[in-house]
Amino acid sequence: MSTRLRLGTDLFPACRVQARNEDAKLKTLSLLAALALATVAAAADPDRDAALGRLRTAAAELRFVAYTPTDLRVSGAQIEPATRNQIRADLDLLRSDFQALVTYSCDSGLEAVPAIARELGFRGLILGIWDPQSTLEFENAVALAKTYPDLILAITVGNETLLAQRNDWPSLRAALERLRRALPGVPVATSEPFYFYLNDEPEGFLAAQDFLLPGVHPLYEPWYQQASHEAVNFVVNVAQELREKTDKPVLIKETGLPSGPESAGFSPHQQADFWVELTQRLAPGEGLGLVYFEAFDHAWKVENAVAEFGFRPEEAYWGLYREDGEPKPVISALRRVWTTPRAPLMPH
Repeated sequence: MSTRLRLGTDLFPACRVQARNEDAKLKTLSLLAALALATVAAAADPDRDAALGRLRTAAAELRFVAYTPTDLRVSGAQIEPATRNQIRADLDLLRSDFQALVTYSCDSGLEAVPAIARELGFRGLILGIWDPQSTLEFENAVALAKTYPDLILAITVGNETLLAQRNDWPSLRAALERLRRALPGVPVATSEPFYFYLNDEPEGFLAAQDFLLPGVHPLYEPWYQQASHEAVNFVVNVAQELREKTDKPVLIKETGLPSGPESAGFSPHQQADFWVELTQRLAPGEGLGLVYFEAFDHAWKVENAVAEFGFRPEEAYWGLYREDGEPKPVISALRRVWTTPRAPLMPH
């Protein structure tokens, strides 16, 4: 579920997210004012401050991977849920290289991820809510955060929701604040492409985030010409701009190059080169971290993306592992450069 938007020619394009109906926009002003007050109150919450400190440490010390179960299938409104057995098999494979997970939903079987992750010794989880308006996901997220406070570091509400125009900003912001009220002390954010954060648009976007979880995809920049080195430069530059923009923790949620299709000029070797160079140059530190995107290939994402983003055959090839669990060359290449000691998994 990658960021799919062709941007302008500037390095940091001034993309704008505008309300389509000015009358409706005016009607939301009083709601936004109330939400702004709630955000200020949340920022002063000492429990949330402590949780953000924990998130900063995790970003620096743990290796994160974006995870969608390999047996989950989505076709429009039709969903084939993930099973506990497959989630366990997936995470058992991933735990040799990763200590923390980022998910995209907490229903359709993914509500089982925290329990299994803790059993297998994972040390951190950023829990995802796919649909900000889903009562089921909201209730699951609250229950899971209360059940696994030692594991769940934060919650992200929506993924590319504004980009895809699934929700408008007032309703998304209201969902963020609702979750904050339900879970005092748990960091809450949404996830959008990097320029939403750099431009701070829509108004109040940056202030509404407890931490930053942006996507930074060089592939969809108009200057991209299959050059992994320039792609890495772009991600590193954006990360630096984000760190200068705010003192909030920054965790790059989505970036990378796909391993295919070959007909479009992509290859496993190119994917490996990108991740090796980025890992060497974007060393995690206090307040900055990197999520490896993503764990597994998912062929169904090609068809599922058409309605929102058009035909993107590369959607099937973002994984570091193939759909059957076979590691791609990027994994062996990364293992050679993962030399910085990391916190070990907890015993299980």
